This record gives sequence, structure tokens and C-alpha cells, in this order.
Amino acid sequence: MESHSTIIGIIISLIVLIPLILIQTSQKSKKKKSIKSFIDEAQKNNLKINEPDFWGTYYAIALDETTNKLIYTKIIDEEHNITIIDLSQVDTCDIVKTTRTFKNKTTSKIETDKIDLVVTFKTKIKNVLEFYNVDVNFEMSNEIALLEKWDAKIKNRLVRKAQAA
Repeated sequence: MESHSTIIGIIISLIVLIPLILIQTSQKSKKKKSIKSFIDEAQKNNLKINEPDFWGTYYAIALDETTNKLIYTKIIDEEHNITIIDLSQVDTCDIVKTTRTFKNKTTSKIETDKIDLVVTFKTKIKNVLEFYNVDVNFEMSNEIALLEKWDAKIKNRLVRKAQAA
């Protein structure tokens, strides 16, 4: 009787653990594939990147210091949406947060929906680089630290009119 209980316990454990292991393996594989794809895309565009940042399974960003170009990608349904920005053409860079407020009788709660890095060119055209979206990632991890890091990096690389004169 005791051996039957042990066997049933092992079978139930395997039924629970095997799908979790398969999901974990699949996510690691997707992340490796997206990193390789990002690096290949940078090379296709003749960008020599160092210190790229990857977060979630959907986002990547890097800088080619020689050409002063930024490469950013967001993966949507296996499609890599790539943005390459020539920082010599950028005027400003700003962090933009989109939030929602939930109120009930006694409290109110503010939730972040999106956090973007908005790059404005000298021509006033804007590029929005998404760093967090509640519809993509349910939980925020290190996105704010990465956002602040890249905001500072971009601002340090901007070519100002005062410097050029």
C-alpha cells in the first residue's frame, strides 16, 4: 500500500514538473534566439555594438559608439521590429510614463501601463522606444533602471548646437 502511494506521488510530481521544465526551456531558447537575431541585425546594418541590454523576451537595445547610432528592437509575434537612430540627428530624449489610477471608497492606486523613451529629432519627428508595457510584461523588473541608463547614455551622445559652434 505504501509503495502505491509513493508511486502515485512521483507520478503527480512529474505531471506538474514536466510542463514547467518544458516552458522554462522554451523561454530560454526563445531568448537565446532573439539575442542572436539582434546581434545579427546589428551586423547587417554595419553596427559594431558593445554592452547591449536585453530585457523580457521582447526587447533589446545597444549603441555603436563609432557611428553614434542606436539600435533598438521589440519582438512581436516572432517579428523583430528594428529601429536604428542616428544620434547626431536627435534633439532631445525624454522618459514618458503612462499610468492609470484606480479608486475605491477608501484608497486609490496608481498603476503603470507603459514606460517609453521618446526620442525627438531635430526635424521634430519623434520615435518612441518602448521599455515596458503592461500588455506585454505583467510585472516590471529592471526596466526603470535600464530606461534611466539609456536616457543618460543618449543624452551624453547628443550633438548640441552650442558644442558645434
